[in-house]
Order: sequence, then structure tokens, then C-alpha cells
Amino acid sequence: MGKVLFRNCRFLISRPTPFGGILENGAVYVEGPLIKAVGPSAEIEQQYGNEPGLEIVDARDKIVMPGLVDCHNHVGEAHMFLIFGWLTSPLTGIVDTAIRVLWPAYNWLTDESVYDLTLYGLVNLLKHGTTTYANAFPFPDAVYRAAAYAKMRTVIHVQMITSVNLPDARNEQEYLALAERAIRDYHNTEDGLIQIGVHPSATYNCTQNMLIKGMELAEKYDVQYATHVAEAPDEKERADATWADEGGMIQHLRNIGLMKPRTLFFHGAVLNEREIDIVAETGVAIAHCPPTNSILGNCAYLPYMLQAGVKVGLGTDIPTHNLFNVMLSVSQQHNIMPRPLRGLLPWVPFELATVGSARALRLEDKIGTLEVGKRADIVTIDLRRNTSLQPVNAGALLTFLALNGPGTEVADAMVDGRFLRRDGQFTIFDEERIIARAMEWCDKFTADWFRFQQTGEPMFQRVHEEYTRI
Repeated sequence: MGKVLFRNCRFLISRPTPFGGILENGAVYVEGPLIKAVGPSAEIEQQYGNEPGLEIVDARDKIVMPGLVDCHNHVGEAHMFLIFGWLTSPLTGIVDTAIRVLWPAYNWLTDESVYDLTLYGLVNLLKHGTTTYANAFPFPDAVYRAAAYAKMRTVIHVQMITSVNLPDARNEQEYLALAERAIRDYHNTEDGLIQIGVHPSATYNCTQNMLIKGMELAEKYDVQYATHVAEAPDEKERADATWADEGGMIQHLRNIGLMKPRTLFFHGAVLNEREIDIVAETGVAIAHCPPTNSILGNCAYLPYMLQAGVKVGLGTDIPTHNLFNVMLSVSQQHNIMPRPLRGLLPWVPFELATVGSARALRLEDKIGTLEVGKRADIVTIDLRRNTSLQPVNAGALLTFLALNGPGTEVADAMVDGRFLRRDGQFTIFDEERIIARAMEWCDKFTADWFRFQQTGEPMFQRVHEEYTRI
């Protein structure tokens, strides 16, 4: 890390609004991990253009913008999607999906495979402009090693579960100990690039004791608490029935102390207006993942969430997806859903993928905009090599990024002032080697899957039924 000047920017997005947030022929000066100056190129160059050891990025044909922030992903699960191609009958809901797809794939994982598959997911994220991501996954040691190697800004949501046996821990006591050790060993390490959060997998597949003890752990160390909530109708209906005596699932979660400003709910795709009001009142954030939710026929009531003041960020939910595609889904879905509130201002999807996700991850003081004092997480798009984002002007730029961005690969990607991608090439990742290694694991998973199918041996062991009141 040194001194870098992005000058002559064709478009410089400092904040996600077309009204004063976009500069033409702007500049950003970076010193170490921080943004030191933002403004018209002539002024910034006059002040900093002769700094010793300065690296200059001529951005006359580039969009320069904040790195995208993915507030929910399962980065090491690429192998899991092979199972969808082997199913012989349709999935009937989220619990059925967990039993037939998620847990067989997760129970197969090892420390070594998680490391390699996580790197594979990170290559895809960074290539498409994501510089910060939250990773809800088991095997926190392997996830940490991959994050430390990649030098991307990372929130590791350490997964815990009690309804099935998975290989990284055997019961709630071991999981809580694993999460606490991960916090002690890894939280705020790598010069602050890596944060740790507590993640009971979902409110329906963990004991109530696990959910409550997890919050106690998060409060003890002042870290984030994250869990899957209201992802699909079958899940929500059964949860509401389980806690009908308390007024349903959301009221139950509030009663047991899980709904606090440190809390992040993944999805919230089937929350109603009354429940959204409770989310807003308690300060809980929502990770909105419209492409994967739509697969299950769901679409969160985002316009109402934003009107109510909910902190909303965008998540990809899967490692082979990217936030440009998610922004497109946001732009499309919320304009056609048959609800009283429809439509979003055209720059909102980009805002949610930057500032919104940063806020949802409790990182808004560090990232999400290109402003003096914030961390230098910056990506560029080379317009000389892009046919979907031209012709464009400053007023339409954020709309174009949301509607025409899918497929875009960034030219440069910087995190904390360090280039991780430069002129279309990775500086740390050996992309071909990482992809090849991940495919080796996928081939092994394929062989193991069919061996289990032939022998009839289960690929995981159930411990208790979901939706336990214990």
C-alpha cells in the first residue's frame, strides 16, 4: 500500500445519488488504506500530483466507484448446486431444500475443501466488483485462511446449527465454543479487514437455547448477530404456528431478545407490514436477496421496508452470482409486484448495494462511499471494453449500472488501498488454478454423491425436528 491517484475519471461516483454524488473528470487520492481527497481532477492533481512514490491511474475512460458490498452469501457452497441437477422430483419448500440439498452438501465439506471452494467464490465476487462480503458458513478456520489470503473485506458469520449433525461441531455447546474461539482469534484481524459475527443458521433449525446463547455471545464481544428469517412461505407458516401463542414468529423473536440493532436477518422475504414495522422499530437490518428468493416464488416487500426505515442491504446468497444481477432483480421486481407500494427511485438498487449493505453490516463509517476518511475500497469499470454501459451521462449512470450492469467485470479493484485487480488481471489470485482446484472438489463430490445414492446410506444425521420450542 502506498499513494494512488485516480485522475481524469470519466465518471466518479462518490455517493449513490445523481444529485451531487457523481463527478465528471473527478479524482480520488488514496494514501495507505484511506481516501485522503476527492474532487475535481485539476484541484486534486495540483495538490497531490507530485507526491513521491505516487501511482497514477488514468481513468479518463473509466467509471470509478465504491466497491460493492454483499451482505449475505454462502461463499463456499458452489458444489451444492450440482444436486439440483440430480433431483428426481421438485422441491416443496425451504425445509425440503435443506434436507435434500443443503445438509448433504454441507455435511460433505472438509476444512481443505472449504478453503478451496471459498477462494473460488471470492474470485467471482471480486471480478464483478464486490470488495466486501459477508460469508455465512461453517469451518471458520478455513474461511478465515481464505479471507486472509484474499485481502478482501470480510464478515465471517460463523454458522451454528442443532437440528442436524455437521462435521465442524456436534452440539450447541461445541458450536458456541467454536464461535467464541473464532471471535477471539479472528475478529478485527488483518488490519481490521476481517470481522466475525455469530450466526445460528436459522430460527427453525436451532434450539431456542442456541438462539439466545448466541445473542449473549454477540453482546459479550460486541459483534453482529445474524440468522435466516422468513425466507419462504412454508417456513414462515410453520414458525408462526409454532409460536401462535405469542402472536407468531417475529413477536417470539422479539420476546426472547433477538431483535436488536446488532441483528441482521437474512431474507425477510415473506414478512408482512406489521412485522416489518417491528423490524424497523427494533433496528434490525435485512439482507435482501431477490434472485434466490424469487426461485422460491417470494419477493420481500422492499418499498415498504424502506418507507418504514428498515436498514436494508443486498446479498447474492450464492457464490456464483454477483451484485450487478441482484441490482437488476431489485429494479425489475419491485416495479411489478401487485402491492400498494410499488416502484423505487432508479438509483436505489446501487445505493442498497453500497451504502445500504455497509449499514446492514455495521460498516457504514468505513465503506460504501468514496469520501475523505473512509477506507479506500474502490473499483473501476473500463468503458472502452464495455458495450452495455454506453452511451451514458451522469444523470443516467446509476440507472444503467442497475439495469445494464449484469455481466460487467471490473478493470481495477482496490481494498484498503491495495490493488487486488489491476487492468483486468488479479494481483493475488491465480484464477485458473483456483477454478481447477474447485472443479476437482466438485468432481469428488459428484462421485461421493452417487456412491451414497447407490448404497442408500444417508449423507447426514438428523438430531431433532425443526421448529423446536426447546
